Amino acid sequence: MKKEVLYVFLMLASYNFSFAQEQSILINPGSTGIGVRTTGGVFLGDNAAGFGAGGQFKFLFSPRVNSEWFLDYMNSAAGLNGYRKDTHIGWSVQFALIKDGFQTRKPIPFVEAGQCFDWTVVGYRKNNSPENANPQKAKRNDPLFSSATQTGAGVAWFPISRLELNAQLQYMIHFGKDVHLEFNDDDYAFGISQLKGTSLQGHLLGTISISWYLIQPPKKRI
Repeated sequence: MKKEVLYVFLMLASYNFSFAQEQSILINPGSTGIGVRTTGGVFLGDNAAGFGAGGQFKFLFSPRVNSEWFLDYMNSAAGLNGYRKDTHIGWSVQFALIKDGFQTRKPIPFVEAGQCFDWTVVGYRKNNSPENANPQKAKRNDPLFSSATQTGAGVAWFPISRLELNAQLQYMIHFGKDVHLEFNDDDYAFGISQLKGTSLQGHLLGTISISWYLIQPPKKRI
């Protein structure tokens, strides 16, 4: 009986040692992952705010430089009778502000910058009454394509080697045509306007994401 107990104890000790060793291994340059994200946005030009979801692809270029390639869809309410729908597809480069980069168990503050393409639809109902809630009676624009650049900051955390939790806040500035709703003094939309050129009235975008690194090059122990 004592031999069996000793055997089980040695197996558990070996497993715990191996698990601890694995836990001390962090991602190295070349690590590749995929993830999911939830987004919240405030559109300054449309008095709109809403939430959405999407996915992302991650690739670590160096210990301090990570990248994020993303696709988001957002649905926002605008004023008392309007809406805005946005699809974002783009990328961001994230630079860690600590010398250990993305290879530490500590929370990792970073700054980021990138670019994305947008497909935007805005629309409104003539009023908020139930008889006018049918989308066929709503006024809307055709999907408008534009591009944007974004910059921001965030925090990443690796509780285990392959898992990244990430929170970030960005500001996007749009280029090309800009579409937005026109509101009266009572915050009701009554028209749709399209303008050419850069729109400094972009939008704030907050994102919380979780990523799992499927591919890792040979690992280093710390």
